[in-house]
Amino acid sequence: MELLDVLERSYAHSERVIARVSSDDFDRPTPCPEWNVRALLDHYIGAVAMFPGMLRGEQPDVSGDNVGSDPTASFRAAVAENLEAWRAPGALDTPVGAMPGVKLVELNLCDALVHTWDLATATDQDPTLPEDLAEVGFALVSAWPLDASRSMGAFGPEVPVAADAPATDRLVGLVGRQP
Repeated sequence: MELLDVLERSYAHSERVIARVSSDDFDRPTPCPEWNVRALLDHYIGAVAMFPGMLRGEQPDVSGDNVGSDPTASFRAAVAENLEAWRAPGALDTPVGAMPGVKLVELNLCDALVHTWDLATATDQDPTLPEDLAEVGFALVSAWPLDASRSMGAFGPEVPVAADAPATDRLVGLVGRQP
């Protein structure tokens, strides 16, 4: 399975979740203790939007309002630009800082999967990710230097999950969420 196809499918799943989020949900807490639903949406959409600029060698500024009045439309626009940038010839090999683009696609993908789970959980939607996407995410995150990510606050302590649990549960447990 091509990594960019997995990313695109994860975005399609995210869009379905985001489309069910209403402004009434914005103040709800999320599994990310520092963010309510609106702040999580702002972070997630901003993260999707920042990668094209990074590939152009720019220092992206996503400090504004990334949600706007229509979170689904804002997300859809960010995704279109994101996927176009990643699909440009050579993008996966373009170094961004010390990392090749392909590593940033992995980060982009795992961020999409976990934050979609966060949003679904916070808004009482089914948080189950498509099994094949969650398996890819779990395999990628399992190979990362998780101690370094945890020390920077990117992930919480691992939540133990049975080895035969669904891939969604294994993925979110690995990054410190309670499935």
